[in-house]
Amino acid sequence: MRTENMNVKLSIPIPINKPDKNGVIYTEEAIEKAICALNTNLPIMYRDNEKDIVDNSIVIGNTTGSCHMVHWDFENQVCNLVVDGQIYFGGTYCEVNEIQDNVVKDFRITSIGIGVQ
Repeated sequence: MRTENMNVKLSIPIPINKPDKNGVIYTEEAIEKAICALNTNLPIMYRDNEKDIVDNSIVIGNTTGSCHMVHWDFENQVCNLVVDGQIYFGGTYCEVNEIQDNVVKDFRITSIGIGVQ
């Protein structure tokens, strides 16, 4: 089923004062400064980590700016940045169980799909 842009809520964990998965350490102050300067309409990118990032990045959506929240968890040394966004070109994969006169009467959603244009 093809839908309009899909609304999403993304929670992005950022380690505080300990290495991320790239081995980079971000201080609490650096994270706070970056979040305070965060734009409200950022692109949501798809990229193939196996290839060159610049040549293989595709915009698949954007943040909407309707919600930017930060949850600091000092006990676990992580900050969760929560943003609302929308994904373009999405929809559901469905298993149609019953159709009458070109109208679906019964179906089951089997997965969520994100396409690239």
